[in-house]
Amino acid sequence: MKNHRVLVPVSHPLGGIRTYMLYYFRRLHKEAGYRFTFLSEAGNAFETFKRDLVHWEGTEYVEVSPKCGSRAVIQTIRQTLKSQSFALIHSQGLKAGTETATANYFRNIPHLITLHDVILPQNEIPGRFKWLKKRIISFVTRRASFIVPVSYDCETNHLQIFPAWKHGPVQIKTIPNGIDLEQIELSRAKFETCTEIRLREQFRVGNNMILGGFFGRFMPQKGIDILLKALELLADQGYADRFCVVVTKDWNGFLNETIRLATGNPKIIRMIHFIDPVPDITPLLLQTDVTIIPSRWEACPILPMESLVLGVPVVGSDCIGLREVLHDTPSLIHQHDNPKSLATTLIKFIESPTTDAAKHYIADAVKRFDIRSATNQLLEIYQSLGNK
Repeated sequence: MKNHRVLVPVSHPLGGIRTYMLYYFRRLHKEAGYRFTFLSEAGNAFETFKRDLVHWEGTEYVEVSPKCGSRAVIQTIRQTLKSQSFALIHSQGLKAGTETATANYFRNIPHLITLHDVILPQNEIPGRFKWLKKRIISFVTRRASFIVPVSYDCETNHLQIFPAWKHGPVQIKTIPNGIDLEQIELSRAKFETCTEIRLREQFRVGNNMILGGFFGRFMPQKGIDILLKALELLADQGYADRFCVVVTKDWNGFLNETIRLATGNPKIIRMIHFIDPVPDITPLLLQTDVTIIPSRWEACPILPMESLVLGVPVVGSDCIGLREVLHDTPSLIHQHDNPKSLATTLIKFIESPTTDAAKHYIADAVKRFDIRSATNQLLEIYQSLGNK
């Protein structure tokens, strides 16, 4: 394929979508020669993402004003497609995919959409005019070349809402998420040689205490409120001197409200420590005894994969998407949307940590979550579209 440039529309390069793009596109850029043009809403998230890609040769960026709606996004995508030649388009998320499919409707440039979320609750499109929205989304996205769910839970969820996809012409190809083991090992090696103050020293956490980590966004989906309620239950049962948790702040979420709820509660204020977010999560994972993921729903979270590959135990919920990742691992599972169940599971870990089991699972985690298989499948799609 002579033209290796790919347009990547993404609404917000945050969280798992950001990690997905860094992992997958880094390998496609390095090993297959693809060059990427990222199109997203202007703002801190996009600026941070640009800094992550500063050494990527030939990378380009197109910004959309955050005050503009979908109509302006569609127009910007249409203008970008008109002004430059692209081998294909790879949208990130259903919203960006729908906007891109609309802009690309008469141009017919090969287009794949990666689905990074599930639609819950009750499998309903949010907002007003649900029936009309579903018809429109289904109609325009069916003209994409491929739809790529990141898990089988994600695939099932979307096909329940958009059954017309089953009948084409779009092809459904589920490629479960993976992680870039090379990047993780580089991060581990860098961390082991650095002399910066460690979390336990920073917050004066003794070795007799279990240090947990919550590294999700401050949004209902990720269950930060469930964790805060569980910490209160732990304090009531006398575990405030045996367990604490470090939490990365979410500059793009409900920051002030979450911190107010935590620091305003005398039962849990001593059990929680907030830190600024970091571009590389590996050093934080290596400094904690357990990764806590109390999500209400997920598509295919990368964080538990990273944790398990590093040998760090996981306490996670049985929610859609996350359950698929934690299946057949030594992780401890609690009922989703249930603070009491999370507290009980954390007590189980405090009394009998699964550290050894997590260490023994590393080899299996490396084999299971290695991104190379997923990247090869994505590359096959790229090549098949490029040959059309």
